[in-house]
Amino acid sequence: FGVIEVTGADARSFLHGQLSNDILHLPPDGAQWTAYCSAKGRMLAGFLAWTPSPDTICLACERGLVGSLVKRLRMFVLRAKVSIEDASTRLNLAGHIGAMAGPAPFAVSRDGEACLIGLPPADGVPRTLVASTQVAPHAEVGDQNEWLRLMIRMGEVWLMPATQDQFVPQMVNFDAIGGINFKKGCYPGQEVVARAHYRGAVKRRMYRATVNAPAAAGQALFSSGPESQECGLIANAVADSGGVGHEVLAVVPIQTRLESEIRLGAPDGPVLSFKDLPYAFPEAA
Repeated sequence: FGVIEVTGADARSFLHGQLSNDILHLPPDGAQWTAYCSAKGRMLAGFLAWTPSPDTICLACERGLVGSLVKRLRMFVLRAKVSIEDASTRLNLAGHIGAMAGPAPFAVSRDGEACLIGLPPADGVPRTLVASTQVAPHAEVGDQNEWLRLMIRMGEVWLMPATQDQFVPQMVNFDAIGGINFKKGCYPGQEVVARAHYRGAVKRRMYRATVNAPAAAGQALFSSGPESQECGLIANAVADSGGVGHEVLAVVPIQTRLESEIRLGAPDGPVLSFKDLPYAFPEAA
């Protein structure tokens, strides 16, 4: 994972005009999901945002996206008093799973210079993301796949290069995890996102599933039946704990999901087995 650090007197107002959530009122002890979209409303990144200090906002995302996102954000700074930097080599992000006494979901606490960001428990297991210039001295090095599996089970998408610019935020359930504020002012893609919300135009959703085959982000999905056709994409995938198949987040049309089998990679590919998500899809306003 990587980190973009936005600092300066105008950091909040600048990001408030770029992202899908309310950055102006993000409290110093709070965190939130927020989307960064193109003018067409397609997600360029999904950030976990928090404020380590009053004039600083940190945005966590896939490390392979950080360089291009920093360049893009800098294009819109104009006269704002803002500095945008790649802090990935200075800030260490560690995911802690289990008994660590971390903060409540989406609360932020501090332990010395480290920020502890709480996330909702997954499978009943507490999760805390720790951002620090130091590696936690007592942490046990684990398998990153374990963290990613819990994200998938919680329906938390993590945009990758293969899925960048593919999804309107509602397609990957950002409205369900609190990543969109529909009452804030304008931001790139806001009109498209708002139209989908207010006119009930969300035709695709992201579902959790398993598949007994290798899977990867960006891989095509197909509907079954005589008129089989490509119908969606894998948003995230990680090997299951048994090493047999993969756990995935799959974005497909709602109606297709209800009416046919969804297969991986080809019309006759392995069938996805769908599982429950821990949240419901919001209704159109």
